[in-house]
Amino acid sequence: MDVHNDAAYAGQGAYHRGAERIAEAGHKFEGKVGRRMKTYIVGLLLLMWCAASAQTAPRGASSSPSAPTQADKDQAAKRVEIRHLIELTGAANISADALRQIISPLRAGFPQVPDEFWDTFIKEVHSDELIDLVVPIYDKYYTRDEIHDLTTFYQSPVGQKTIKVLPKLSAEAIDAGQEWGRMVADRAMRKLRDKGYDKSSSMPSADSPAGQ
Repeated sequence: MDVHNDAAYAGQGAYHRGAERIAEAGHKFEGKVGRRMKTYIVGLLLLMWCAASAQTAPRGASSSPSAPTQADKDQAAKRVEIRHLIELTGAANISADALRQIISPLRAGFPQVPDEFWDTFIKEVHSDELIDLVVPIYDKYYTRDEIHDLTTFYQSPVGQKTIKVLPKLSAEAIDAGQEWGRMVADRAMRKLRDKGYDKSSSMPSADSPAGQ
């Protein structure tokens, strides 16, 4: 077996060991958590682990790999620059905060799940793994020159301010969107009531103008 296949098997072994650790965590709490909830959570963890492993695990290669071309070197340099851009904007940290916001209502909604499980879940999510997954997406939609332009912008005073205020701006925009949604729903309900609709029926009442 050659060195490249050794690396591939090593990567697969690391993946399986990680999957086994997640499965063991699920079995540990099986007595405390309903089977359906445990299956959902362990499945979610395995999905995240597989996605990260698919990006980072070594793949088998031919026994005589060719030397990297200039295009290969340029592509590698571009991906380094993309990673720098993502780190510069703090996008990974923002995503980690978003994950904590998702975990909080789950923790509150399933009090029977031990805190140790949620704490372990969060610790298993590393921002570097997320960056590895996001870099190819940036690579798909931006040219190298555009990555340079974005980096220049985020290094400028207004770019630094954008990085600083974006989390708060996004949160307030979400709140505004929710308020707007309530306003639209209230207007729609008033119009439906004016036409004779009520909460217990999907049809207008018989004595309403719409029902005549």
